[in-house]
Amino acid sequence: MSTQDGQKNCPHCQAGSADAAPSAPQISQLLTPAQVQLLEYAHYLDAPDLVNSLKLLHDITIYHSHEPLDEAEKDALFTVKGLWECIERITE
Repeated sequence: MSTQDGQKNCPHCQAGSADAAPSAPQISQLLTPAQVQLLEYAHYLDAPDLVNSLKLLHDITIYHSHEPLDEAEKDALFTVKGLWECIERITE
C-alpha cells in the first residue's frame, strides 16, 4: 500500500498508531534471575565497599597465606580480580 506521495508503508508498523515504534527492552528481561540478584546485592552493599572487600580477600590469600596456591586457586583469585575491576568500571 502506498501513501499519497508514493511512499510505501512499513509492513512492520501499525498505521496511525502513536506508539508504533517498539519500546526498548528492559534489562531485567535480558538478565537471568541470578544476574539480577547479583546486581541488586552489589547495589545494596555499595560498590566501593564490595570492591574493597574483594581486594582484601585477594590480598589476604596471596600475601598472608603460608600454603602454596595451586592452579585452580590462582584462577579463582584472577577471577576475583576481574570481578572487582568490572565493578569499578561500573561505578566510574
